[in-house]
Amino acid sequence: MTTSEPTAAATPAATSAAAPAGAPERPARRKPQRGNPWRPSIHGIALVTRIELLRRRPSSKGNIAYGVMLGVIIGLGVLVSAMSPDGKDSTPLELVLILVLGAGLLIGPSLSATSINGDSGEGVLAPLQMTHLTAGDIAFGKLLSSWLVSFAILVTTTPFLVYAFSRSGWHWDELLIVLAVILFVVLTSSAIGLAWSAIAARSVASVSLAHLTTGVLVIGSLVFYAFAGALVSEHTTVTNRFIDSAKLTTDQQAQLDHAYATGDFSSPDIANLPCQEQTNDSSVTHTERIAWLLLINPGVVIAESSPIIDPNTAVEDGRAESGLFAQIHQSVSQARIGPDTTPQVYDQCADPFGQNQNDDWQKQQEQWANYPRAPWIGLGLQAVLLLGSMIIVVRRLRVPYKKLRVGTRVA
Repeated sequence: MTTSEPTAAATPAATSAAAPAGAPERPARRKPQRGNPWRPSIHGIALVTRIELLRRRPSSKGNIAYGVMLGVIIGLGVLVSAMSPDGKDSTPLELVLILVLGAGLLIGPSLSATSINGDSGEGVLAPLQMTHLTAGDIAFGKLLSSWLVSFAILVTTTPFLVYAFSRSGWHWDELLIVLAVILFVVLTSSAIGLAWSAIAARSVASVSLAHLTTGVLVIGSLVFYAFAGALVSEHTTVTNRFIDSAKLTTDQQAQLDHAYATGDFSSPDIANLPCQEQTNDSSVTHTERIAWLLLINPGVVIAESSPIIDPNTAVEDGRAESGLFAQIHQSVSQARIGPDTTPQVYDQCADPFGQNQNDDWQKQQEQWANYPRAPWIGLGLQAVLLLGSMIIVVRRLRVPYKKLRVGTRVA
């Protein structure tokens, strides 16, 4: 009689603790899982995105609405191109980019703001939460599906974008940067709508709150900037000098009239003109303290991401003249620089024809036009809103629920 030796895989500790013959093996105990985890995966996000795109295909009325919107965008672009002068002109491209941004800010939140509470009301959300899909898979999948619809609008305008770009004087990398910023802003607005959909129980309320949030960023920031100007203003006293018309001699008046009519400013004897002083109360608004209210505006973020156009060397650089984005950049730069702290004294006696003022104004415009761009404050706010919104969505999608809203349907 021979005895079998233990196999190589069996250790001494395992043989000593071997179970009695015929006893069933006990499976290893695992820690019980409470609810669905939050970590997303590429496969899960892609699956939820595909489900959302299939479920939320627009109806015939929706296709008509999208078609009308695209027709308006293309029609306005063609109209602007037809009415624009020959040669390089960046206005058509800038208007199309603004229209694409506006359409994305309308469509993206409208779709995402009904994604979670709409599925909850239809009893579709709970079956997704009980699968192997994580809360992150569901959240980012719904966000991506809403964003892809806005991206499709951009794709449909590609032919016109290419035509408008060929006349703009921009470079390819500059256009791609602006397009990337537009898509990022639309992604953030879609995330905001998704967050309101996770918070509000009714779809009507979430859609309204999503568009209200977008309106606060687009329009509210400009309104707040206008009203905040009174809070950063300080009063000052300025003494100005004017020509005393009552004391002008006949010859002096004739010389001034001749100079204004002909543009020959050499004949008047400026040093001997009679003058009078006038003291007035004035105010100085420190716009540099509230310029950030402009920089968080999505439209300003797009303009600040566009290329800088020097009005003095635009033709030599192969650029078009300053367009809409360049003018927005100049206005924002003026606010960022702020006013000159020294009192602005108007001396008509020393400069009766305004020649020095024109030179100073041209220098200021050149400084504002070439001032460094500052899209980072607006992009930083968009990133914070995107991250905060998705944290809210993921936390709301995790089960089991700790607290339910009144009237919430689970399954």
